[in-house]
Amino acid sequence: MLCSELVRNPARRGFVRVGGWLEFVVSITVIAAFSQVQVGGLAVGGGPPGGEVTSIAFDPTDSSTIYVGTDWNGVFKSANSGASWTTSSTGLRNKRVYSLAVDPQDASTIYAGTAGGVFKSRDAGANWRSSSLGISIRLGTAVIMMLAIHPSDTQIVYAGEIDRIYKSTNGGKSWTVVLSNPRLGQGNRFVGLAIDPCHPATVYVAQEDRGLFKTVDGGRNWKVLPGALQASSVLINPADSSVLCALRTGEVLRSADGGKTWRRGASPLPASYTITLAIDPADSTVLYAGGFYGRLFKSVNSGDSWTEIRARSGDAQINAIRVDPRRPAAVYAATSAGVLTSNDGGKNWRHANSGITNANISAIAIAPSEPSTLYAAFFGGGLARSSDAGETWTPANEGLPEDNFLDSVAVDPADAARIYVGTRNGAFRSTNAGRTWSRMRLGREDMAVCSVLIDRFHPAVLYATFSSEGQAFKSTNGGENWTEIRFGFPRLGGCGLFLNPADSSILYAHSTTGNLKSTDAGKTWQRDTQSAGAFARLWRDSVSIVRDHANSAVVYAASASDVSRSVDGGQTWTDAGISLPRVHVETVLLDPANPQIIYAEVEVGGLLKSTDGGHNWRAINSGLPDLGVRSLSLVPGSAILYVGTPSGVFKSTDGGEKWRPTGSSQ
Repeated sequence: MLCSELVRNPARRGFVRVGGWLEFVVSITVIAAFSQVQVGGLAVGGGPPGGEVTSIAFDPTDSSTIYVGTDWNGVFKSANSGASWTTSSTGLRNKRVYSLAVDPQDASTIYAGTAGGVFKSRDAGANWRSSSLGISIRLGTAVIMMLAIHPSDTQIVYAGEIDRIYKSTNGGKSWTVVLSNPRLGQGNRFVGLAIDPCHPATVYVAQEDRGLFKTVDGGRNWKVLPGALQASSVLINPADSSVLCALRTGEVLRSADGGKTWRRGASPLPASYTITLAIDPADSTVLYAGGFYGRLFKSVNSGDSWTEIRARSGDAQINAIRVDPRRPAAVYAATSAGVLTSNDGGKNWRHANSGITNANISAIAIAPSEPSTLYAAFFGGGLARSSDAGETWTPANEGLPEDNFLDSVAVDPADAARIYVGTRNGAFRSTNAGRTWSRMRLGREDMAVCSVLIDRFHPAVLYATFSSEGQAFKSTNGGENWTEIRFGFPRLGGCGLFLNPADSSILYAHSTTGNLKSTDAGKTWQRDTQSAGAFARLWRDSVSIVRDHANSAVVYAASASDVSRSVDGGQTWTDAGISLPRVHVETVLLDPANPQIIYAEVEVGGLLKSTDGGHNWRAINSGLPDLGVRSLSLVPGSAILYVGTPSGVFKSTDGGEKWRPTGSSQ
């Protein structure tokens, strides 16, 4: 029986990809892997919907059942072609998932490659167990970026890290190294892995600078095929497995002799930063390619020419593309903002993130005039808005830069629809609750704006800081015009500019040569020795400054090292006598209505709370995920708290005693 016939009949041999080419390289998504921080246990993630999706896999017998892996919150499953998703991660102790593979002969058996090795499910993702015996766990991690299952003997499984390729002959019970890279470094990582579906003893491994490794004896011996250097994604045609197609920076290569020789396509890809390929299973001349900035391309002549089918967008990166093996017009893309889907061969695209709770929150802002209105920024997905205290979320990205890395969000204290954001590519303003955005002209457009500050007494007065340049700018007309703040000889250290909440004419800055203070809204600056303790760590952008609601002359300033107190509106400072925990404190938040209540976000340990002015502390992590926390915000005058995590926004209505995920509806 011909290999092509076997491939086109999944019921007879169980191939996942039907016909055409077989993609065997996981796109190069360079994501740092960390062991999990134990905080509050395994919690279902919160909204906004979406977040980084790294991998996609279909049920080989029912392609309406789809699995996706996420970089923070495990595996999600859809039973309706992506219309909705449910978490499918029970037992998945490491929830940073980088690769997925479904057994082609038993759809209930699934493997997940994680930052903590390989996990296996025997019940279609309902439960998982570690399956990593023999895989080297180094510094708490073993990042499995690649998985491949033998098409007929599914006890044989291959798993790949960037420097080691493992093989199991017993369904993942144990593993042995069959290929290693002793000189690991940038440019020589393993980035791809595949089994030849026609000759399963033949296995390919792609390495960035050396090309392809090939074995014809199941991994006992390897030889280098150097023609496809710097390949980031490769396809193999199962009907004729000597025909390969490789994607490298800006071009597609083809081989008709099993990788011995290669030729370039007739024309390069329109975008140089393209990192993943896929094939139309009904027509092997049709290819899809994706990469940075959410751009997608299509070729109808095996890669000789390309048409852009999705322009630059709010998705920072396309990590993987998969075509439904039974409905070739249905195309799915795993992106840094979630899942994209097209039902017409790529002509039109929409997000399909309902139920995916993996948004890695970088900032939360509460509208002072409407406390039920929230804005949440998350890596790769831009900004989302909730007008019902987090129960539902809608995107608020139109007009923001393509890479969508937001470092700061600020809401006008009198107008909840007027928002300012700082991004890695400048500062932006919206006057309609994030439906559209316009760039504010200050400094160079490519400069990273790490903070935007609003004068609470004069909301048209804004300040913006640039982390890499050490500069700060000021606007007195709501961002229409800006002037640079002149500090004199020193420059800002990081994002170190802060406004006194009791008197906005008083500003504090941490410069490259020490602390500075202005008492005339930034016109002139003096060296400030009084606030040395209060702002010892301004450059870390981890300072909270609040005033006592009962006495506006009393101001507290908390940094990662200590808490200081002023009784004269910030003119002078003394140590407040508050003892912070002996751990690295990321952010400290004082309740302005009761400064005896202090919250501390710590690097390891989640959230801590003190109710006696900082003398005693206890953990308040009940209901929070075990992934760490950030972006703590308090609704003034209440016990309502919001916290950002790598799996969405969580909410507490009792001062942090119990937490629950906010809604993930879109």
